[in-house]
Amino acid sequence: MSLDQFIYHLERSNLFRSIDDIKQSKKECLSSIKILNSISKDKTTTVPHIKTISEFTLNYYDSISKPSSVSDKLTWLSSKFGGNFYPPVIQFDKSLSSYDPIFASSTTFEDDDEILQQLPTKSAEYKRVTVNKWDNEIANLKNLYQDILPNCSFVSSFLAIVDNDNDIHIINSISPHHESCQYKVMLHFNGERRVVMIDNKLPLMALNPTRNLIIKSYTDEQLYWPALIEKSYLKIMGNGYIFNGSNMANDTYLLSGWLPQIIRLENSRLPDNMKELWELKEKGEVVLGIGTGTLSKTLSHTLNLVTEHDYMIEHYNDKDGSITIKNPWLDQSKRIITIKEFTYFRFLYVNWKNTNTPFVQNFIYSVKPFVFHQPQFTIRCIEETTQVLLERHLPEDKEEGNQWMDINVYDTEYKVITPTQYKKCQSVQTNNRLQMITLKPGIYTMVISSNKPGKFTLSSFGASFVKSKYKYEFTESINDEWTLENNGGNWAMSTYINNPQYDFVIKELTDLVIGMYATGQINFHVLHSEYEIGQRIRRFDKTKLDNYQNYNSRFQLQNYRLSPGSYKLVVSEFQRNLGEYSLILNSNNPISISKIPQSLGLYVVKHSFNWDNNNRYKLYFQTFNHNSQVTFKICYFNGDLDYELQINYRPAVRASLFNAKTKQPIQINENFDDSLFGIFIDELLVDPDEYILLIERFEIGYGKCEVDIGCNNKVVILN
Repeated sequence: MSLDQFIYHLERSNLFRSIDDIKQSKKECLSSIKILNSISKDKTTTVPHIKTISEFTLNYYDSISKPSSVSDKLTWLSSKFGGNFYPPVIQFDKSLSSYDPIFASSTTFEDDDEILQQLPTKSAEYKRVTVNKWDNEIANLKNLYQDILPNCSFVSSFLAIVDNDNDIHIINSISPHHESCQYKVMLHFNGERRVVMIDNKLPLMALNPTRNLIIKSYTDEQLYWPALIEKSYLKIMGNGYIFNGSNMANDTYLLSGWLPQIIRLENSRLPDNMKELWELKEKGEVVLGIGTGTLSKTLSHTLNLVTEHDYMIEHYNDKDGSITIKNPWLDQSKRIITIKEFTYFRFLYVNWKNTNTPFVQNFIYSVKPFVFHQPQFTIRCIEETTQVLLERHLPEDKEEGNQWMDINVYDTEYKVITPTQYKKCQSVQTNNRLQMITLKPGIYTMVISSNKPGKFTLSSFGASFVKSKYKYEFTESINDEWTLENNGGNWAMSTYINNPQYDFVIKELTDLVIGMYATGQINFHVLHSEYEIGQRIRRFDKTKLDNYQNYNSRFQLQNYRLSPGSYKLVVSEFQRNLGEYSLILNSNNPISISKIPQSLGLYVVKHSFNWDNNNRYKLYFQTFNHNSQVTFKICYFNGDLDYELQINYRPAVRASLFNAKTKQPIQINENFDDSLFGIFIDELLVDPDEYILLIERFEIGYGKCEVDIGCNNKVVILN
């Protein structure tokens, strides 16, 4: 029994707990406890920290059945990818973690990872190396270089960290510091310090020993431990020794945990605060690098620069603004280069030291279309500037630049419904896997989105944050669509009242925010209701509006303070396009909203006729049941289109109702109406019988008239 087996079972226990397999989690934890008991009973061996480890494990066992957050589960769920397991470092106390050499294995280990079998040349083959030199000689480490493998970002990051070794001590990233078949390398990715397990085999150029596929020091050919760290890095990056590119900011973060920032160089100049950055670098507070853009072979040769290549910055001259860079390649004539002209450089890489304990939230992102669907976090930066890091988890998308993430920061403590609801402070879109932003003291809501699903970690260094909540307590959401039957268009069209309509009742003075999303030019209107619950509006009266806004592309938002009463909500798309829409209503008092039926009644029949230079038309129809509630909708049309515009001519019309047999009037209407939306007549016909709807226009003329009859019972047109 050994402590490496103990760690194996403890890590598996955490993994099973993350998938809610509590039974198996406890079983694995018990296995680890049995190993500790066995070690404790062995009087021939003294194991350091055994009491600390035992107390931690027993406390962990007691916690297994307790609920754990999604964020905590993702810490372990994000450990598995590419067929490998990269567990987070387990911290037993301030001085002891699962990365410690006491947990190292003494057994032979074979890393059969298929990713690492990807080699760029047949001349290379894996061989076990004896790593018996574990010195941290700065001189040898500063002479590290790349050769065949084009991983300039990693090598330059390594060199930059070595240059700042008093703070980072990169040798402590690998354990144990003696000859072994198995090494643990601690890298920072997927929101945690994680352990990458590798063996002691490296790809060596057997047929061409003067060339190297691994990072080497030209002053100490036997210095292999940097190449083991390199191997672990290539393993998690997913392409093995067929390197697919990265950048210094990302790689320095992986190696050190220092927060990455990428500054795009503008106007062929270093940033205005370069002197300040260099002073921080001299104090060991930042690590600096620089990257070129795309260069032709001729230009590369002339400038002694490599296209899309990263370099560490060795020196900055604030008098003439020049920098001295170190080439990660071996060529001594091009190893140290002084740069005064920055036309051919695109990025400055800055990694910031941060000693604050991060506040971390892991989350799963699924692609959704609207702002209020996106993950949102409210950050309270009360006293000091806060650095926040968003990390997209490995594995990376194999298609370079195919995935991006978007970060928008708003000056509010509330959840954001639409992009213009609150003032936007910062907006960053990047295809980089890591993005750091800096927030001044204040309260902000951060909205995160991406074009692809995945796992993410948000880490705040200096301020805590919570999932954002809407401004008000009560929220209703609606997802529906415009179809051929209800795409009524804008209020200047006769079909406007065919749009989807909703009833809601306000019982006390209420603050209400309504947001809407759809494609095209969209709008919604809230009207004081003059109709019964369940009855659709029959005209658009701006005097009844609580607020009026123009049509807007893709989203719409309005704030209301509504007095008690009944209201109608109408949603519309300007051009009568089809498609889905989403509504969200957020209020300080509960609101019950219901959709109004589209149809005039349970049974609907239609009839049309041409006026043909007449001004009267009799429509005969028959009912077959007692108490038939009938609604008539009468509309005028100039041509063949199924709608009229507000600016079009239309005659004033009226309609009355008679019994067809007795000629007795049932409803007489004397007033003419030229409403764009048609005229409506409602009547309860008590007895089944034949009836006449007399339709009259103010003057004789032409055009088409359409009549819709809706009824709760069967009705038949007799014309």
